[in-house]
Amino acid sequence: MRFEDRAWVVSGFGHGGAEIANSLGDLAWIAVPKLVSSGDFEVLERGPRSRSVRTLPATGDALERARWWERHIVEVITGLPPGADDRARPRPEFDLAVHSLGEREAAKAAELAAEGVSGASARTVRRRRQRYQALGIEGLIDGRAVRKRAPGSRQDPRVLEVLTMIVADDTWYRRTTSAEDYRRATGTMLASLYGPGVVQLPSRSTFQRLVKELTSKHGRVRGVAVADKDGIRSSRPGERVYVDTVALGIPQPLAHLASQPVLMTVAADELTMSVCTVMVHSSRRPLDGALLLARLCDPPALRDSDLGRREEAVPLIMPESLLLDRRLLRRPRAFTDACRHLGINVMSPAPLGKARGERFTGKLVSLFNAELALLETDRISDEASLIAWLQTRAERWVESFWQHRPQPELRTVAGRGAQPTPSAAYDACVARLGWVHLPPDANAVRSFLPSVKRRVSLNGVYVRGHRYDCPELDPLRAAVARASGAPTPEVQVRFDPHDMRQVWVQTGDTRRIRVPLTGVESWGRHSLRSDDESAVYRAGWSPPVNFIPPSHPVVDHDQERLTYHAQLPLLQTPFFQDALRLGQRLAVMNRVAVGGHDGLLITGPPGSGKTTALQELGRRFEQADRSRHPDHFLRVPVVYLRIQPCDSTRTVFLKLAELLPIPRLSRRTSTASVSETVRNALLWSGTSVVLVDNIFAVRPSSSSRAGPVDQLRILSDEVPATFVYAGTEEPGNSPSSAFRTGQGRLTHLRAEPVPYGTGWVQLVETLDQALQLRHHQPGSLVRLAQELHVITGGWPGALAHLVRSAAIEAILTGNEEITEQNLKLIAV
Repeated sequence: MRFEDRAWVVSGFGHGGAEIANSLGDLAWIAVPKLVSSGDFEVLERGPRSRSVRTLPATGDALERARWWERHIVEVITGLPPGADDRARPRPEFDLAVHSLGEREAAKAAELAAEGVSGASARTVRRRRQRYQALGIEGLIDGRAVRKRAPGSRQDPRVLEVLTMIVADDTWYRRTTSAEDYRRATGTMLASLYGPGVVQLPSRSTFQRLVKELTSKHGRVRGVAVADKDGIRSSRPGERVYVDTVALGIPQPLAHLASQPVLMTVAADELTMSVCTVMVHSSRRPLDGALLLARLCDPPALRDSDLGRREEAVPLIMPESLLLDRRLLRRPRAFTDACRHLGINVMSPAPLGKARGERFTGKLVSLFNAELALLETDRISDEASLIAWLQTRAERWVESFWQHRPQPELRTVAGRGAQPTPSAAYDACVARLGWVHLPPDANAVRSFLPSVKRRVSLNGVYVRGHRYDCPELDPLRAAVARASGAPTPEVQVRFDPHDMRQVWVQTGDTRRIRVPLTGVESWGRHSLRSDDESAVYRAGWSPPVNFIPPSHPVVDHDQERLTYHAQLPLLQTPFFQDALRLGQRLAVMNRVAVGGHDGLLITGPPGSGKTTALQELGRRFEQADRSRHPDHFLRVPVVYLRIQPCDSTRTVFLKLAELLPIPRLSRRTSTASVSETVRNALLWSGTSVVLVDNIFAVRPSSSSRAGPVDQLRILSDEVPATFVYAGTEEPGNSPSSAFRTGQGRLTHLRAEPVPYGTGWVQLVETLDQALQLRHHQPGSLVRLAQELHVITGGWPGALAHLVRSAAIEAILTGNEEITEQNLKLIAV
């Protein structure tokens, strides 16, 4: 290929990009969207996939018969046979301006009957015409000539699933394995998954035929081998793309802005479960079919102006077949004609395929609805801004959450060595096939977008209240300046209503200028996992995703090293271990408790590690619950709540409600209703641990009135969750009345300093080994263990704060080491 005025050879694909090499041996990695959107990109030499991978299922007489019918059907639809000259005129009985479609079908039936074709009635012509418009040439092939049972259709699907996974891994790593070895490996994995003797293996001869069928399909450019209830077949990304529309659940504070239900249309690849495009729109008008096709062939990832970042985006998957209901689209005929021009089949899904697609889109939209219920919704005042906000959130959520969500159905596609996520499945398919989809001609695709007529002013062009401008419009502006008050001609402007970051101004017959939105920085796309973490993960209290583990290698950039030393490893103190052990034991007891539930109270002075122990306890419960329920992402196993001095019982329960996957409650809701809603949400979301920090910050207003702590104690007896409280005991600050009355069911754990000795030295050694300073000598911090004990008083929290601060100070000053003098200058 040609890129940046140089010739390159594509040596591989992976992680959304291509590895390229030139004649000098230089290697480079470049994102596929940036590559194909480059102005000088050109394919110089094609590999084995020079044409479409879709093949017709018939050959010989059956295919010739279908071609014969195609010539007659095309004449009925267009008035002219295929390959007619541009100056040709239709025959009088097939003139579209004179005769209707039914009359043309009757004329064709009479013509075929006169030629002696048996059974050529108007009904037969109509049926073949409909099948051709839905399936293309494949709809005209006699099904009896291509009816063939798929290999493995009579075998247990569980055997095919495991065998396909093993063969896929061996093909990827270029390992040669005998059929007998595959048989033993398959039997071992089936026994571990379903139990010994539950799934029976086929005979050796049948198993050898299955292995031969799978090994012959893997590594081919036409597809990868997949196994389902129908047997073994070849598939590839884009072979079947399902399109469905589902109503969205608008958060309660914004529901009044939508006068009509808000819908979300999802187009998803059947093989990899990757979302090709997502569109949020009002139900006031049907979805524009041509706009849907334009977004499928030209996704927003190819339009971004900032493609230099290595950012995860939805991959480009060109559909071969679209499964949707055309009756729900606006301009269905234009949509079908455009699909035929691009070689895309449009089919109505079969009942089983429709049910499978509805389950897929239903699960996706339900997860997105849970995300919406937990998001902040400021600066939204009307329906248009609501739909624009939902569109942006949907695109970011798909990129950051759905594409990386494990799907058990993708185990055979992704292989054993990767998580079964849509992104991993797509990467595995690209690695096995050796090709990626390239977008069609951009000008042809953007002709499907809606258009308006606008005049180019000195400030650019205005579309839907937005101003667009760029230097390429200067020649048109010069024409405006020379007009001297005369009316200037209008230009055609194409735009995507779901992506208003740019428009395309047509300056000639085919040339279009991409004009960005002024102030486009505010429209930039970014991943939710980077600086706007997904609300589902936030509600589930997952650890920060940008955490760098202590075993991370030495990094060179100062900013990365500062972040690393601000997150040094947790210190495994006796108090810390006791808190984890007690929390786990109480959670098991409360899960099946009869009557009252037990709780845990953690106290200690500031810096003793109470909050750290609380958060680590929640993190471990979160990980354990996710491993037990990998497919239930609406579960919120852990809730973390921090109480402020100004909180009342009402505000505490409202904070709890905001952490659960329920619509935002109105401030006018009564306290009893809020409490009941929170109780039901804790039961429904499977919450097992409720962490309450800074518990002594608030006091009841009077001795006769119950405070937040009393209400939390009552709530803890109504749900099978373990309540863990943490607070600082100060002089005159004893536990509240709720703790005094329930002291028999509340385990009290008080933090104590670590005496100087082997345990303290081990804590210091843990921090010493984790330091990544350039001049740090291993063991230098251990030699200062006694001084550190004196400075911190034996408190592990103070020790961690002291070492982190000293490490950051060493990087900022350039010393790159921790000395005794530096430690004494830091206040603990």
